[in-house]
Amino acid sequence: MPSHFVGRRTVRTVSAVALALGTGISAPLLFAGTAGAAGSAASSAASSAASSATAAFSPSDHGILYTAAPGQTNKVTVTATKSTGKVSYLIDDAVSIDAGEGCSYPDSADHTKVSCSVETLESQDPYPTLLLNLGDGNDTVSYDNKGDETYYFARADLGAGNDTWKHVGGVDGNAVLGGTGDDNLTMGDYGTASGGDGKDTIHTKKGGIAQGGNQNDVIYADGEESAVEGGAGDDEIRGGAGRQTLNGDDGNDKIYGGDGDDFIYGGKGNDILYGNNGNDTIYGNSGDDELYGGPGQDVLSGGPGRNIVRQD
Repeated sequence: MPSHFVGRRTVRTVSAVALALGTGISAPLLFAGTAGAAGSAASSAASSAASSATAAFSPSDHGILYTAAPGQTNKVTVTATKSTGKVSYLIDDAVSIDAGEGCSYPDSADHTKVSCSVETLESQDPYPTLLLNLGDGNDTVSYDNKGDETYYFARADLGAGNDTWKHVGGVDGNAVLGGTGDDNLTMGDYGTASGGDGKDTIHTKKGGIAQGGNQNDVIYADGEESAVEGGAGDDEIRGGAGRQTLNGDDGNDKIYGGDGDDFIYGGKGNDILYGNNGNDTIYGNSGDDELYGGPGQDVLSGGPGRNIVRQD
C-alpha cells in the first residue's frame, strides 16, 4: 500500500497548479461524486424511520454512509481509528440513529451512538470510507482522527443551513462541502474544504485546499503548501506561516500573505494585495489593483488596469 500522503499530494498538486495559473476550479477534485453518495444514502435509508438518521455500509461506495433525516439539526462527533485492513468510526449524534449493515450500538440502551467498521480496499488512489450527508439544518460536526489516516478519509456534504465543521485531532485529510448557508469550516493538515453558497469562514492548514463560493468569504491559510481560491464575491484571504498559493478569483478581494514565500493572485476585480514577509510573487490581473510587496525580494505585476505597485 502506498504512503497515505502520496495520493493526496497528487490531487492537491493539480489543484494548486490550477490556482497558480488563475484557472478557476468549479469545486475541489475530491468532491466529485458527492451527488452520487446522496443518491446511495436515499436508497439505504428507505426502510428507516423518518425521524432517525441512518448509518450503514454502502456497497456502491464501499464506505459507511451516514445520512440525516429531513429537518434534523445534527450535532455529530466522529472518532476515526485504523487497524490492519479496517477503518472504524464511532459516531455520536444528538438524534437517534438507525444502525444498519456494518454498524452497531456500543450501548444497546443508547441509540444516538453507533460504531461502524469497513474493510479497506487495495487502491492506487485514496477514497472515502465515511460519507456524511447532513441535509438541511444548522449542523455541527467534530472530527477526531486518532489513526492519523488520510488515505482512507471522510467526505462530508453539510447541506443547507449555517453549518460548522471542526477538526479536533490527528492529521485531517478529509473533504468537506459546506453547501448553502454561512458555514464555519476548520480543517486540519491536508484537509480540503469548499464553502459553497453563503458567507463562509474557512481555516485551512498544512497541505490543505480551501475554496470559497459566490459570496463574501473569509479564508485563513496556515501551514506549508496550502492553497486558497476565494471564488466570486469580495473575499478576505489571510496567509500564515509557510509558503502558500492565495488566489482571490472574481470580486474585489483583499489578500494578505504570511511569513513564507507566497504566490498571490488577485484575479478579476479591484484587489488589494499584501505580500508581507518573504520573497513573494504577486499578480494583480485585471482591474485597478493595489500591490504591496513588504519585506523580502518580491516580484510584482499589476496587470491590465490602473494599478498602484509598491515594494515596501
